Amino acid sequence: MRPSLKRKPLNIAIRVDANDQIGGGHFRRCLSLAEELKSRGHEILIISASLPIKFQQILRHLSFAYELLDSSEIDKDLPAQKMEGEYGKWLSIPINVDAQKTNALLKNFNPHWVVFDNYALDFKWVKLVKKNLKRTPFLAIDDLDNRYLGAEFVLDQTSLIKKKKRHRSMAILEGPNFTLLTKSYNELRQKSISERTKRLNENFDLRKFSILISVGMYDPKRILPHLLKATARIENVKIDVTTSSNSQTISEMKKLIKKYSNVSLHLDKIDISDLMVTADLCIGASGMSVWERSCLGLPTITIAIAQNQRILTRELNQMAAAKVLTLTQIRRTDYLFDEIKKLKNSPEELKKLSKKSQNLCDGLGAKRVVRFLEANLRPVQIADSAKLLNWRNKLHVREGSLNQKVISKKEHLIWIEKTQNDKKGIWLIYSEGDINIGHCSCKFLSKSTVDWSFYIGENDVWKGTGKRMLSFFLNDLFFGRDIEKIYAKILRQNLKSQEIHKHFGFTYENGEKNSLMYSLSKRKFKSHFYSLTE
Repeated sequence: MRPSLKRKPLNIAIRVDANDQIGGGHFRRCLSLAEELKSRGHEILIISASLPIKFQQILRHLSFAYELLDSSEIDKDLPAQKMEGEYGKWLSIPINVDAQKTNALLKNFNPHWVVFDNYALDFKWVKLVKKNLKRTPFLAIDDLDNRYLGAEFVLDQTSLIKKKKRHRSMAILEGPNFTLLTKSYNELRQKSISERTKRLNENFDLRKFSILISVGMYDPKRILPHLLKATARIENVKIDVTTSSNSQTISEMKKLIKKYSNVSLHLDKIDISDLMVTADLCIGASGMSVWERSCLGLPTITIAIAQNQRILTRELNQMAAAKVLTLTQIRRTDYLFDEIKKLKNSPEELKKLSKKSQNLCDGLGAKRVVRFLEANLRPVQIADSAKLLNWRNKLHVREGSLNQKVISKKEHLIWIEKTQNDKKGIWLIYSEGDINIGHCSCKFLSKSTVDWSFYIGENDVWKGTGKRMLSFFLNDLFFGRDIEKIYAKILRQNLKSQEIHKHFGFTYENGEKNSLMYSLSKRKFKSHFYSLTE
């Protein structure tokens, strides 16, 4: 797992499914990631075991390569391994067969990354897929933290409040700053917020109040008819309903729609940003669309329609960023009617919901995730001199360094000249996308032993950047350069650095008055992160 020394087109494999049980949110966020990757010139292969025809048509229309794992070609001599637990039914073929078929598709694709987004996949799947892939890194898109994933990196875009993870990974991309939305949401963000602010200051009696009903591509809890019946009773409203042609309640919805002249039904519409911009209120689920609505500042009545949505729903309620109703309340038509009517007649409350929600997500998450996938470790060059000197003399860098004095330009130039030909050390710049972020270095104590150091030079970076940088550096040293052991000398008062080292498996060796010595062997590192997948 060694980032390239310069940005080049990457091959990214994405394993994702969609159906009436799984829903369409996992596919939608992976599609957003794929579109951003494609815009940066990368090659994408989407692999699915279950994908509705409508979604396949979308992929073909957007010219994405995709492969379906064919359940009819299962080797009868291969013992089936069933996935246990609540999400085991999400896999249409046994997990080991899924993995082996995925691995076979990847042999010719030669991926630089494997991304997977399915609550039924875990380290057992990763272990089988990894065969013949050398040290290809894996990114799991997951918000459950209910199993060991086996991926080096995890993207959890649903956490508003940072939580300690139960299951280990090298680094996490956490929170709505990394939410995978299509670019249209960020592009429409300012327009949506500006126009909504203007509309909320108008008299709703002089125009129709626009309500969007959108609980996802499917309706497993069969609540769409309840929502429509309650909403359509309200005077002077215009209603847009989005769902898929495969939704569990589509027949009933089509019959209901004929009764109301003020209702429009939108089927199989992946990007509903245009409807969100013009809506005054949305009634939706606490899934992927939470972040779409937040980005556009759309006031929302939100409902947890799946177990994994309950935590986010509770957090939204605590932050007053949405009006929360339960499934039981939703099914009580009179109660729902009263709640919607109250909000319609409370422009000040709508303004508060809009303001709170728009601060949660800016719609640039897909760009940030793609920059991360483009992570670079490259040798320090003379052209980096000014930037490195600026970084090294920043207060936060000096406070964490063994040598805390300000470095002069003369000293710095001597040092950087030395890095160009000195074989006694390694000096690298870490970047994500086109943004230089930090510096990693080490000095050889022997052919296979080094003493390392590092720092994040940029101030404006997201939490977790340091762990991401060190994940790549550790893999580069241990597997790219055959280093057997790394030593780290850390200031006693630098508790954050000590915590990061322990996270990666470093153990305490000895201490001096002002510093502590930690070490990590390749064997310990492999045991810490790869014991179940190799």
